[in-house]
Amino acid sequence: MDLGSVERAWRRSWMRVIGSLSSGASVATAPDWDSRPWRILYLRAQGIGDVILATGVLRAIAQSHATIALDVLTTPAAAPVLANNPHVRQVHTLRRSLGHTIELAASIARARYDVVIDGKITRGASFIRSPVLTMASRAPYRIGVGGGNHGAVFNMCVPAYDRSTTHMIDGSASLALPFGIRLEGTDFRPEIVIAPRERESAERAWAGAARARSTNGHRWLVNLSAGHASRRWPDERWIALVSHLRARRPDATIAVIGVESDTASIQRVASEGGAVAIAAPQLRDALALVSTSARVVTCDTSITHAASAFCVPTVLLLERGQDQWASWNTPNEVAYWSGTSVSEIDADSARDTLDRFLARLDSAPARETASAS
Repeated sequence: MDLGSVERAWRRSWMRVIGSLSSGASVATAPDWDSRPWRILYLRAQGIGDVILATGVLRAIAQSHATIALDVLTTPAAAPVLANNPHVRQVHTLRRSLGHTIELAASIARARYDVVIDGKITRGASFIRSPVLTMASRAPYRIGVGGGNHGAVFNMCVPAYDRSTTHMIDGSASLALPFGIRLEGTDFRPEIVIAPRERESAERAWAGAARARSTNGHRWLVNLSAGHASRRWPDERWIALVSHLRARRPDATIAVIGVESDTASIQRVASEGGAVAIAAPQLRDALALVSTSARVVTCDTSITHAASAFCVPTVLLLERGQDQWASWNTPNEVAYWSGTSVSEIDADSARDTLDRFLARLDSAPARETASAS
């Protein structure tokens, strides 16, 4: 017996069941969006970086018609990304418990959404949570990427996403097509709205870092934490890279940040590398620091996407073949790793990447680096 064929047939079956139990026609065309108010729910219950990348298409959809009210469903970890966002009316959070999922499904059903958009464009042939929530919403219009069995769940399919040739932002932009949005010429840059008090707090942190090292040059933000152990570069190599940056840019204000569990590493890398450790206990603290930095160095793509939102030039340590997660329309250089972890990148390779980055910025037209001054 071919177990793979059995599994694929089972997937097709339950996806068709979900589709048949969902509201609306099996295949739908875009309605007249200007005819009445429309309540839309955008599903993006993934990581922080995923939600940052989605903010550009959220803005485009919300602004496409005055009749649209846009809500978002995401995870508790990623929800802070949407704080202060003028294009999002309400944020639902999905926690990993059956009881909460049932309560959330009931709440979504009561909201009587007209449209549900599944923002996860990289999913394969098997997925459950988003289709179930889509079905529970009773929304007559269900938008998602095509391909595979997706037509059994979505009744308005946009082109399938090719991660090998297309950045995630450009792929997500196709979800705006049913709203009459022309992809060419539309700005899909990520958007993070920093409140004045958050910016003031970040400015105070930078001022303290400058005083600690008596520096007044460009602000370099070095993030050493990552969402997965395979992307966490060893402290010794961070020290070597930060020390090299200090030698190349002696007047730079270099700040090292990361998650709370990496506090000891942050302090060590800063101390031995000639930088300053800055506390960023909450996600919004880190985002505010990115927004007020001039350059970013990171092994975490969430920070990379935040830097793209603020057009901050970036050095990224990235797995080869994952360029869909790299900087978007922002000056950058990448040190690639292959194999099982970022440890495949040695200190010399990272220094070479940093040197290319510095040479690029030094030779770039003023307009390319104006946002990083």
